[in-house]
Amino acid sequence: MTTQKIDNPVDDVDFEQAAAALGRSADVDVNFARIDQDVRALIDAAIGMMEAEDGGALALALDHNLKLWIAIRVLVGKAESGLPPEVTDNLAVLADYVTQATLGIGRGEFDQARLQSLININLHIAEGLTKGQQERLIRERAYQLWEQEGRPHGRDGLHWQIAEQEIAAGLVRRPD
Repeated sequence: MTTQKIDNPVDDVDFEQAAAALGRSADVDVNFARIDQDVRALIDAAIGMMEAEDGGALALALDHNLKLWIAIRVLVGKAESGLPPEVTDNLAVLADYVTQATLGIGRGEFDQARLQSLININLHIAEGLTKGQQERLIRERAYQLWEQEGRPHGRDGLHWQIAEQEIAAGLVRRPD
């Protein structure tokens, strides 16, 4: 696989076209409907960049990460992404940064700090997705408990605490 240098600034990148040109495939598909898969994709991309032992391996890891973030950028650019506007705005800015930083490395502007920033972005977004997923599960379980008890007034704190404990203990099945 050859890596093509793109000299366009990120502001001029057509992310839909870039995704098609890079051959967006299932291994870099994100949709934020299966958070566990999206988290795994971000972590795997970060590990690939961390463990790259030579320039060729690093180029492949960066290419994979770029595909992942172009897929994210395409997704957040669509109205049906299902994400709150502030989240889509933040992810779009991060995707633009990742693209710009990766293309800079491709042009020979490599430095360890830039690479580490790409790794950290993936790990932090993965962590945020995980925490968001956990909070959603707790909220849904607390609501179930409230409904099961006949919707009593003033017991929301107790339902939340029970839901937190159940989720932490793995007693509630996570959605597929």
